[in-house]
Amino acid sequence: MRDRISFLLYRNAITATALADEILRELGLTARAVGILTLVTEGEPMTQRAMGATLGIDKSTMVLLLDDLEAKGLVNRIRHPEDRRAFFIEPTAAGISAQQRALALLEECEARFLGVLTHDEADQLRDLLRRLHTQ
Repeated sequence: MRDRISFLLYRNAITATALADEILRELGLTARAVGILTLVTEGEPMTQRAMGATLGIDKSTMVLLLDDLEAKGLVNRIRHPEDRRAFFIEPTAAGISAQQRALALLEECEARFLGVLTHDEADQLRDLLRRLHTQ
C-alpha cells in the first residue's frame, strides 16, 4: 500500500495542505480560503454554487467558508440579477490584497515542501502532475 501512487499522492496532498495552512495562519486564512479568493480575484464572476462545484466543495461547507471570508471583509455576496436565490461572489479590496499576500506565502510553502528535490526534479514533478490532471 505504501508504494501505491494514489496513496503517495494522497499523503503528500495532506502534508502540503497542512504546511500551507500553517504558513497561512498568520493571515487568518487556510489553503481552501485562498483557493476561493484566487477563484474570485482571477476568474469571471460566478455564483457560490458554481464556485463550490469548481472547487469540489459541498454546498454546506461552501456557505460556511464564504460566511467566514465575508465576516473578515474579504468577499461580498451580490444578489444575482436574474435569480433571487443565487449570489455572485466578488472580492473586496482587502480580499485582493490578502490573496496576493497569501500567494507570496504559498511560494515559500512550495519551496519548503519541495526542498528535498532539485529544481529540475520539481519541474518534472509539476509537469507529470499537470499531465495526470488534464487526462
